[in-house]
Amino acid sequence: MKRKFKYNLSVPIELLRPHEKTTNEHVSYWNKMYIEKSFIPAVAVSEENIIIDGHHRIEMCKQNGIKVVNVCQFQYFDPGIIIKGNFINKEEVFYSALSGILLEPQSSKHFINIDGSYIKIIDIHKKYSLF
Repeated sequence: MKRKFKYNLSVPIELLRPHEKTTNEHVSYWNKMYIEKSFIPAVAVSEENIIIDGHHRIEMCKQNGIKVVNVCQFQYFDPGIIIKGNFINKEEVFYSALSGILLEPQSSKHFINIDGSYIKIIDIHKKYSLF
């Protein structure tokens, strides 16, 4: 399998753009993981630094004063990346991030074509560390 992303270290959080709102429940979960020093997966972003997956982890970082994280950067408009569910398309995700008009929490589920099968993007970037 050819790697379809770049693992970038020490990316300033201020450069990352959310497209979804967060919930206290999910942020609390990641905060607990952080306090317990558990493994926390890297965040998936587009080449434009739009958060594809990891909004709650980034919010947890902000609340804990963490300024830089590691990300897996995907070519978002590659036709091999799709969104399933909730009738949202890539253009809406992109617009939401750039306009600041955020979508509801967890309203987009991103998948990537790997060797002819679509798998969740989180299944790729969860193998890489946020810190």
